[in-house]
Amino acid sequence: MCLAALVSCAKPGTAPAAPGSAEDTRWATYQADVTAVRVSDDPRSLVLILALLGDADGCSRDPRITYFVEENNRIFANVVQDSRLSGVVGACPTRTPGEVNLTAPGPIDGRIVVLNQEPWKRDGENYHRCDDTFGCDPMPADHCARAWIDVAVRGMDVSRHSVGSPEGCDGTWLVMTVPFDPVPCGAEARPGCNPAVNVRRYFLRWAGQQGWATITSSTEAGCGTVLAVEPAFPRQFCADLARP
Repeated sequence: MCLAALVSCAKPGTAPAAPGSAEDTRWATYQADVTAVRVSDDPRSLVLILALLGDADGCSRDPRITYFVEENNRIFANVVQDSRLSGVVGACPTRTPGEVNLTAPGPIDGRIVVLNQEPWKRDGENYHRCDDTFGCDPMPADHCARAWIDVAVRGMDVSRHSVGSPEGCDGTWLVMTVPFDPVPCGAEARPGCNPAVNVRRYFLRWAGQQGWATITSSTEAGCGTVLAVEPAFPRQFCADLARP
């Protein structure tokens, strides 16, 4: 006997369709990519512009909002679509525009909206996608700002508790000391542990949208180490520096 609620009945002598094959026509739910968010006339709603699977019948249907929750003054929602051809290689090579309304029980009031785990922040009549590095705040124009320095330190092979101490910066060149681990013995020194901190001096160059790029590092005084690698590094930033 065939259990229709669980499996499909195959004709005698035929093999079931392989998952991901052209014969597999089962509909499944997939994430829908959000490309833009704009304010609507309803203070409780936003218009979400989507890039849906396209180019063939069966690529996409029923774009919609699922998992809507309000928490910590933010709105969280998932945006999905149904497709029966997404798993078939080459069946849906293009994207077609679509849209769906996100509606809250009360006014949204410019709150950050997290769609498919990506936060968006209001900017006039539209929303902008928050940056992976700086979150929903704009990138600092000053390259010597603490936010850019913290990003540089996070990219180094040091403790996640390490903090960079700038010794010279002009927006193009940066020199700073960074401890390998500022609390090697823990927040409270363990008995028998030597709390000596291994500190290195890092020399960096601004690399555009990538932020600060390390030229070299050293435990020596002065400029010798960096000038051997990058002669253009400003001597005034390192000539009088003692050993870190």
